[in-house]
Amino acid sequence: MNNPSAATPTKNLMPETPAPGHYAPKTIFRIYPLLFLVAAIWLGSETWKRQSIIWLIMFIGVGFIAIRLILGAFAWAEFDGETFVYHTPLRKPHRFDKGQLVLVEMGGRKNEALIIGYHPRNEDGLIDLDRMKYINCVPLEGQNELYDLLLAATPKIS
Repeated sequence: MNNPSAATPTKNLMPETPAPGHYAPKTIFRIYPLLFLVAAIWLGSETWKRQSIIWLIMFIGVGFIAIRLILGAFAWAEFDGETFVYHTPLRKPHRFDKGQLVLVEMGGRKNEALIIGYHPRNEDGLIDLDRMKYINCVPLEGQNELYDLLLAATPKIS
């Protein structure tokens, strides 16, 4: 018997999993910007109707928060065991090697996120021990694993 469906390759209906070492924002952190966007749109319409400075101030404040959250929802991190790269829209990526890593902490209460400190490189490509840069990551999927990996990669001071 010739079964045509047996020869037809099946599509994998499951979404592709991200590559190891790729960390995207948590799903809940992608929902928050939508809530703030709805609030900003509502405040914008109220500002238009009422023509009041207080409504304008609230609209600008909530709109600014919405924009920041929307940009944060598109951030992601990569760590291959040697190099960490944190990408955020409209900014140059933060990139450093594990030898530059100084600090790895979890910050926040309800939405814990990574805080990473490192020594940047100077114009000559040398590590500048006099300066520190910090990255306040958005809450990432798998960030506990990333935290453990970065903590293990942090140079030990003896």
